[in-house]
Amino acid sequence: MSIEGTEAYILAGQMDKELKEKTIINYEVQNSQQLQQKGFISTNTVLDNLIGRRILSVTSRGNTILTKLCSNWNIVLAPEYGGNILLHKPQTKPSKFHLKLDLHNAILTVNLAGIGCIQAVEDSLLRTNYLYNRDFSQILNPLETNFTYERFTEKLDNKKQNIKAALVGKTAAIVGVSNSAFQDITYRAKINPKRNTATLTPEEKRNLYTAVIQLIKERIEAGGKNQFIDLYGNSGQYIPKMGSNQKNQMCPTCKNKIEKISHGGGQVYICPTCQK
Repeated sequence: MSIEGTEAYILAGQMDKELKEKTIINYEVQNSQQLQQKGFISTNTVLDNLIGRRILSVTSRGNTILTKLCSNWNIVLAPEYGGNILLHKPQTKPSKFHLKLDLHNAILTVNLAGIGCIQAVEDSLLRTNYLYNRDFSQILNPLETNFTYERFTEKLDNKKQNIKAALVGKTAAIVGVSNSAFQDITYRAKINPKRNTATLTPEEKRNLYTAVIQLIKERIEAGGKNQFIDLYGNSGQYIPKMGSNQKNQMCPTCKNKIEKISHGGGQVYICPTCQK
């Protein structure tokens, strides 16, 4: 399961609580050679710079988690196509990981299930890091207080593109939304995901904005989406209202059959009756 903005937010909060002021004593990588060659994981020569550095803070924006270290170094984490970040007691011996950090009185492991990011980056090079530059940017973040209806609709009006492209990916008006959240948002707003933002009425824009806010609030309160595993190994309890879990099911609102369509380079589940 992908780590979207809500899950990154949960993990960053837990990591900040547990890891702040701890010092990295050592690290280990395993099964990482191909990922290092592709640049998804920093080389050992770069990771060597983590040893002896104290963790100052852990924050997130969009799907990316940023761990600030002393002496101008950072760890950029984004298991956005699946994976987990887990905290272990110091006496344990984790068996599955791509990166393991040994800290005072704790062990942290990061495992990627697909494309993702485990990179050590100096402050001066952060802006050249693709994921940091994408998420820690001027793009609207639904988790921040400046995410207002007025700013959201202004960005939508400027897009004039299909709703998925406006909410997900490189041209999105907001950060932290991937395919799973997108399906839930458009279902809640009762909007067909193939619609163009230029065709949305003021009421539909309001519904879309409200759906984003509600989805994020509910997913955080539930500890993340189901299949998500938090820092302590606990499973998220949020069950999407629309998505692959609705395959061969009936819409809970109108009781008509859910359909699967191809859209935006992936599969999207919709209710053709409710979503116009």
